[in-house]
Amino acid sequence: MKTKNKVAIVGRPNVGKSCLFNRLLGKRQAIVEPTSGVTRDRAYADVSWGKKQFSLADTGGLVFKSKEHISGMIVKQAQTAIKEADLILFVADAMSGLHAYDREALDFIRTFDKKIILVVNKVDNMSRVESLSEFYELGVEEVSFISALHGLNIDELLDMIVKDIALIETDSSREEPPALKVALIGRPNVGKSTFMNKLLKEERVIVSDQPGTTRDSIDTVLHLEDQKYIIIDTAGIRMKKKQQETIAVYSRSRTIQAIKRSDVCIVLADAVEGIRRDDLHIFSLIKEEEKCCVIAINKCDLVKLDLADCVKTIAAKAAFMNFAFCVLVSAKKGKNLNFTLRLVQHAWYNGKRKIKQRKLAKTLAEIVEHLKSRSSYTSLKLRFLTQLRTRPPVFAFVVNRPELIKGSFERFLENKLRSHYDFKGTPIKILFRKKKR
Repeated sequence: MKTKNKVAIVGRPNVGKSCLFNRLLGKRQAIVEPTSGVTRDRAYADVSWGKKQFSLADTGGLVFKSKEHISGMIVKQAQTAIKEADLILFVADAMSGLHAYDREALDFIRTFDKKIILVVNKVDNMSRVESLSEFYELGVEEVSFISALHGLNIDELLDMIVKDIALIETDSSREEPPALKVALIGRPNVGKSTFMNKLLKEERVIVSDQPGTTRDSIDTVLHLEDQKYIIIDTAGIRMKKKQQETIAVYSRSRTIQAIKRSDVCIVLADAVEGIRRDDLHIFSLIKEEEKCCVIAINKCDLVKLDLADCVKTIAAKAAFMNFAFCVLVSAKKGKNLNFTLRLVQHAWYNGKRKIKQRKLAKTLAEIVEHLKSRSSYTSLKLRFLTQLRTRPPVFAFVVNRPELIKGSFERFLENKLRSHYDFKGTPIKILFRKKKR
């Protein structure tokens, strides 16, 4: 099967690359902020234009003489995107004019011998095009004047893109097996990006000791043991504060969106620092969204841990997460990473589990028999048990007096269901309905 052609958006900081990325996608996916250095890792998404489709990459701003270590890592990420690409969209800023950094970045790109379209962004009035002749000095044959913010000339740019690369036609009749969407969640600096890179066996995202290095959610496709995964690497999430910088707010929002659109969440915790308040906040978000979950205790190579003790600690601090799988991992050493994905797959299958009615009837009979020995529940009659849906599994008990149900009894019923059926890794929900006369 032929792979899609790749188009990379490249340029110096703050020229509107992420705004253009979002505009070509037709939705807001990348964080856009009038601050340089917001985009750091390369982000990919598929763009369809007519019957054609290509893969689009957004990259961080190219700065070559900065003393900041992170700038060099951003350049390395952009370099990978350029090498992979069939076509480069080199973005410049009409508002600030031709800059020395533009020339420097373009010289860097030309060393890779790729097709280039010069995209002059922030042209809000097309009557200004004649006054922007300085950009022709760059010597790029194809030039497109656009406004990504206002959507001006975007259709014309897309026409240029599909003309310049041999695109693969989309085949609507051929359906690909659905991918398992996995959100990689954790507080800052627990090793999410290292976990991601080790799993993919490439420097897919920037790794740094500086908290907050990852700012946007990065989707990456991984094929492992006949299963397709979309791994969503997210920004480190912290508890809400009264005041946060705009980028942090966007990053947190994107992480929450990643949880919502995922099938399973991997929560990365720190073996050295233990379970912190921010971890508990993440657990509560996952529980609220009713997502399958695997808790991976990272950095187990740095401290001696017993998995059973870790499970007890999590149960003591967050009893509502008892359903989650737990595993000890070392992202740095690559320990148990593939096993973590197998647990992800197991949790997903369990979340889709549908129990036959005849089996539920037997389970109900056992519960009713057990209640006969409990005097506090002699007035409660359990009439019927059925499963309403999956993902997550939801069960309904038909009872005579729902008001008699207490939290402890609800936990007892959940434990009974879990002891009879394999629901490890997935939350389950129990509803109580009054028997109609």
